[in-house]
Amino acid sequence: MKKLFLVLILLILFNPDITFGQVNNSDENLSEPTPVVKDKVDQIKDKVTDKIEKLNLVEKRGILGSVESISENIIKINDTNDKIRTIEVDELTKYSSDSNSFDLSDIKPGLQVSAIGIYNKDSEKLLARFVNEISIPIFLSGVIVDKNEDDSTITLITEDEKIYKVDVENITKTFSFSEEDLTDSDLSEFDILKNAFVVGFLDENDKERISATKIIIFPNLPKNPRIITDTQETTINKSPSPSPTPEK
Repeated sequence: MKKLFLVLILLILFNPDITFGQVNNSDENLSEPTPVVKDKVDQIKDKVTDKIEKLNLVEKRGILGSVESISENIIKINDTNDKIRTIEVDELTKYSSDSNSFDLSDIKPGLQVSAIGIYNKDSEKLLARFVNEISIPIFLSGVIVDKNEDDSTITLITEDEKIYKVDVENITKTFSFSEEDLTDSDLSEFDILKNAFVVGFLDENDKERISATKIIIFPNLPKNPRIITDTQETTINKSPSPSPTPEK
């Protein structure tokens, strides 16, 4: 027994490569996963990539504008940039308005609404979670062509040749801008053929009438030359013709 033990010791001393149990802990085997593990890793990578792509494709967004058309669950609105937007609604969409009850059946062309939801950059559609009836102010820049202090109105003509009757009410804030100063003003100081900037809301029954919340006039600026008014045309037409040169 002692001899056998001595032989084993000598073999180990003179042949150190001998190991008990063939355990291979090389880096090569550790870095090469089995086909099953590799398959699982690839599946996880694909899921993560797909999730990232979807997250980059959508975002939370709000849109507001005037309803152009409505069909089933699709609402098309003309936004504040004059671009047609598509809004999708579903059973999770909630509706609100100042009125007692408001839902999808109450949405009609011409109604002003805002929609908040998930916007898809690829399809350019908004899946609405909230749709609200709102009032969107209108901004006008033009020339005053008429003033009626009795009914507190002015008539404004814009560059696109649209004419609006503007109501100057008790809540209307009126200003005059001159020499880089903005000062309080009133209707009596509004002169014909002066430039004006108006902020207000369209009348529900008359799209050419505005209830003004703010009016700014520019008394020292010349009239916008791109706006031709009846008063200007009349003046031009009534200008005297040159007298004929007397014959000698």
